[in-house]
Amino acid sequence: MATVTRYDYSSSIREDLEDIIYNISPTKTAFMNNIGRTSADNTYHEWQTDILADANGSNAAIEGADATDTTFAAPSRCGNYTQISTKTLNVSGTSGAVDAAGMKTIEAYLNYGVAA
Repeated sequence: MATVTRYDYSSSIREDLEDIIYNISPTKTAFMNNIGRTSADNTYHEWQTDILADANGSNAAIEGADATDTTFAAPSRCGNYTQISTKTLNVSGTSGAVDAAGMKTIEAYLNYGVAA
């Protein structure tokens, strides 16, 4: 009887490819782009952070080898106080009524900085 060991038939195994492209390049607002959105129920809001383990070039194992224990660090607890921010916009009736190029409304552009 033939015995298949390791990945003798690796050319027959289908690829396991996620249908997403991750942007790992730094951006000007990397912190704001990666923190996500949530709501705070108190004036002091907390969350946990964790880091990736250092790269280890000598952790390769052959198939069937005994597993070894790994030491993990507990996540860190962080927090921040909430803040109320305001922005006042003054747009005349005429400026708000005209057809502005590259934006749906002038108010939305001034308020959010996007072509809403």
